[in-house]
Amino acid sequence: VEKPKPVKKVEPVKKPTPPAPTPAAAPSPPAPPTPAPAPAAPAAPPAPAKESAAVSGLASLGNPPPEYPGLALRRSWEGRVILRIKVLPNGRAGSVEVTKSSGKPALDDAAVEAVRNWKFIPAKRGDTPIEGFATQTIDFKLPE
Repeated sequence: VEKPKPVKKVEPVKKPTPPAPTPAAAPSPPAPPTPAPAPAAPAAPPAPAKESAAVSGLASLGNPPPEYPGLALRRSWEGRVILRIKVLPNGRAGSVEVTKSSGKPALDDAAVEAVRNWKFIPAKRGDTPIEGFATQTIDFKLPE
């Protein structure tokens, strides 16, 4: 079984090598038409430069921290939840997804529920608010 495989591999490797130079020569004539699309590429970068990302944060917008779940307090659970938030143009959360779980559904759910009620600074294109995404880390630490 092993002997036929190497023989088959050697033959196809030799065959594609000669045709490779032929296609390389063919693209050379179409090279002059490429400058026409080139101006379109520089026009695209300025538009993204005017876009800003959505901003999130506990303190910056006065968003309250999540309530520590009672079950988590009783069982001394701590954890970190990382969320991805779709921020709508009005600054509200359109969707909230857990991108990295704390390992405790009670903590994850508390983080998602709190962030759903937060207010964000939306992304902007120029001066116009647009939909965007933000990442937020929520740390649950037991009170000392």
